[in-house]
Amino acid sequence: MKRNQLAMFVFLAQGIGTVFYAVFWASYALALPSNRVLHDLPVFKIPLSIFGGLFILSIVILLLLSFLRKPEE
Repeated sequence: MKRNQLAMFVFLAQGIGTVFYAVFWASYALALPSNRVLHDLPVFKIPLSIFGGLFILSIVILLLLSFLRKPEE
């Protein structure tokens, strides 16, 4: 795997993590000033499940790649 491809995959994983964090933060911030959280609503639960799963999968793939392959120039 070339260094450019690996960098793009890391960037993709960071983007997925950022979207997950934004949805997670919005589920708390949109309920303010109450102490209610909105992450059980389908509008938040479905994206959190999808992006959370993709984020964990991309982390596992990146960890496996880092142990199995050395980046080529």
